[in-house]
Amino acid sequence: MKSPSQRVDLGDGLWVSVVIATYNRQDLLRRLLQDLDAQSLDPSRFEAIAVDDGSSEDTCARLADLTTRYTHRIERQENTGAAAARQRGVDLARGKVVVFLDDDMQVKPDFLEKHLEKHLEYGDGTNTVVLGRLRPDAKLADMPLFERYYARVMASQGDELASGERPVRGHNIYTGNVSMARELFVRAGGFDPAFRALEDEELGVRLEKAGARFAFANEASSIHGSDWTSMKKWMERAYRDGVYQAKLSKKHPDMPESSPWRFLPVANPLKRPFMTLGLAAPAAASVVAGAAIRTASAFDKVGLEPVALAGMTFVYGIQYYRGVRKEVGGYDAVRREFREFERGVSLLQRGERGDSSAFRAFREAVREDHRILRYYGEKYDDRVESSGGVESFDAPGTAALASDAVKKIGFQLMIAYRVMRFFRAAGLELGAQFASRTIRHAFASDVHWDADLEPGIMVVHGFGLAISYAARARHGCILFQNVTLGYGPDPLTKQAGAPLLEKSVHVGIGATLYGPIVVGEGTKIMASCVLSQSVPPRSIVEASVPHVSARAPVRARS
Repeated sequence: MKSPSQRVDLGDGLWVSVVIATYNRQDLLRRLLQDLDAQSLDPSRFEAIAVDDGSSEDTCARLADLTTRYTHRIERQENTGAAAARQRGVDLARGKVVVFLDDDMQVKPDFLEKHLEKHLEYGDGTNTVVLGRLRPDAKLADMPLFERYYARVMASQGDELASGERPVRGHNIYTGNVSMARELFVRAGGFDPAFRALEDEELGVRLEKAGARFAFANEASSIHGSDWTSMKKWMERAYRDGVYQAKLSKKHPDMPESSPWRFLPVANPLKRPFMTLGLAAPAAASVVAGAAIRTASAFDKVGLEPVALAGMTFVYGIQYYRGVRKEVGGYDAVRREFREFERGVSLLQRGERGDSSAFRAFREAVREDHRILRYYGEKYDDRVESSGGVESFDAPGTAALASDAVKKIGFQLMIAYRVMRFFRAAGLELGAQFASRTIRHAFASDVHWDADLEPGIMVVHGFGLAISYAARARHGCILFQNVTLGYGPDPLTKQAGAPLLEKSVHVGIGATLYGPIVVGEGTKIMASCVLSQSVPPRSIVEASVPHVSARAPVRARS
């Protein structure tokens, strides 16, 4: 049996650089650096770099007496934020893999090895991001209410990721416990110093766009033992999260998973009006949040922690949307967007009478989508005799279209998409964006208003789609549920883009296609496949080949 130090091997040189941003936490940083000194990994294979982001006391001087078996260094900079501190740490790093940790974490002796083992599960790990588990300190009961709330949220997310209930995505990334190849970090562009909050999520979004693979390492856990004690600072942090979530959404409009609006439709109906109050009347909402935090604290003092934690969710939501309101430019900006949406609806109604070119294109596209829906319904239902080829299949009548618009969820989504494209063609981009969010809330699908789906597309079930602004699909294509047509780089050329589906491509349940690839006419993409290279016409990409690359050829039909 291999010894702990033999379980991983990344070749010659330094394997790991641990990067830590720190601010006024000299004692906690000392504890973490001592934890790293107990690692089972050969100390000659890793280093630690802590960057002091302008602490009031010189951290380097305070920790001058600390000696470790591995190489560690402490650098100091003017206070410019955690993103800049971590970026400087990576700039100084010499390891092949960078592990980010927060200064208030604790780690077990096998922590670094568990990260490296997960990287090596995916070949050489150079294109993999490994997210480790955050676990609460054993003294959780003694922590302030807001820290217990945060611990519960992170524990719930960790359970979902560990069970596979949901996959790791770029917007899940946190710097409290994450690792990636230094080469991948540099390729994605590193941290954006303009982000003084959510800099980790913003990096994660760009890593996803760069084609990174994400993995969750339940065993590579870190223990979060924060020293936060100020409820006021926690509320300011919630407000700041809202501000920077809106900034992130502006920077990456093609990644709606990071939109601040995504939380509203899933919020408790009783809390939702107060969250929207943060948008409509932030001053009044601030008063409500203050009263709610006092009430939650009172419940906590008498032992009603579940009620108190529910109150913290309520307060966080109010503060978060107050921050969103600050960044989006106030209620007037939201109102302008909705008014443009209403204008688009009015244009649709007038189009029925005036038959404008935009309305005519909308109407013909909906009819062709319905014709293809009926054609495939007869083709694949062995109880119905086929009426012939797709080109000769007659268009169903208005009554059938109306019936299917009520019964078929996928067809409803396509109608909503055509409405969104009508707004875009009419020059109402704000209305198109509003329609995009409506699709997201109604169908749990993120379809960009610039995505180009030709008339004659069939969507099955109509939920879980993620379609990039640069994606294109030709006539006759079928998209099942949970399909992604994502933006990313070509693994070989590094050129970025999104898939083009030629005619009659069928994309199975849960398949992910990304990058500037072309999927040839008549190709079948089986369920759960991940495709990042072009394939010729009439190919079959099988579920047994979950990731297609230059080393894994696609089987083509004759």
